[in-house]
Amino acid sequence: MTVQSPRLPVIWKLAIVVTIGVVMFGIIAIGSMFREPPGFNPAFLILKLFLIYLCFESIVQFQQRVWTRKLNNVLIFLGSVVFGTTVYTVLFYFYKWLDHFVLHSEVPMLQHMVFAAFIGLAISAIISLILIASNWKNQYYLSQLENEEFKREIVKANLAILKNQLDPHFMFNNFNTLYYLIDENTTLARQFLENISSVYRYILQYNDQALIPISQEYQMVKQYLGLLELRYKSALSIDIDVDVEMLKQKNVPPLVLQQLVENAIKHNRIDEHYPLTIGFEVSEDYFTIKNNTNPKRLSKTTGTGLDNIKKRYGFLSNQEVIVIENTEEFEVSIPLLKSE
Repeated sequence: MTVQSPRLPVIWKLAIVVTIGVVMFGIIAIGSMFREPPGFNPAFLILKLFLIYLCFESIVQFQQRVWTRKLNNVLIFLGSVVFGTTVYTVLFYFYKWLDHFVLHSEVPMLQHMVFAAFIGLAISAIISLILIASNWKNQYYLSQLENEEFKREIVKANLAILKNQLDPHFMFNNFNTLYYLIDENTTLARQFLENISSVYRYILQYNDQALIPISQEYQMVKQYLGLLELRYKSALSIDIDVDVEMLKQKNVPPLVLQQLVENAIKHNRIDEHYPLTIGFEVSEDYFTIKNNTNPKRLSKTTGTGLDNIKKRYGFLSNQEVIVIENTEEFEVSIPLLKSE
């Protein structure tokens, strides 16, 4: 993480300077009440504030130089106080001579310099604490931002891994379908191969995105179902009850609908004696795909379908994928995520 030196707006610097100046003048007034009370010459009042400002800037410059060396905060604080006290004491020495020549006050004496050092110590301690606290705050927010960025990168990496599972999964299932079509009907096999290219083009187009509009995913899966109907004909029935208006400004991870259709095809027997019906429904927050169950006697699965979808939603949202299963029907409801 890049170390950031303290950065305060000018208005805050001025506010701190004025506050410390008021405190300092109170201390001076009390300390010299019976010997040489300070006057209220406006020019010298401004000059005194300017001395505090120079002390402020010297401490800022000092901390900017030492902070990159990754020293302990206690050492930085002590160094800032010593440096700031020295700067203020030296500046006060020249200020006192000017005060002597213009306002005819006492010449700088030991007690003046000791008192100036004491005042400089108080000023430097306050300024150093403010700057260190400001830097702590900056570092905290920077670390929080960095942590959030790190989390986002982890999510992107995990999503990329999950999405990379889809390509071989998709191709395997469709090559398997193509294999059966070649034996059954070469004309349909050729049409299937042509149509699958447009579906795969869609996959490549949105492969690098975490979310896509559900309306686009819905149109793609209808085209994909058209491919499946070429193979299964009357043995596959599609029941769509979707209000497309409810899909506006809603998102899903890419290929979730296609994966759910694949699952239904892969795990169920489909022929004229055991037809499969796949239905779509949509509500305000969920898109549901359901099918009747005709389980195959032997169904091999790689586990990349529904589990992949659940993991992707786990990275993208707190909403859970809802699965309802019984002996007659299998139903999956995926959350519709709002556009940011």
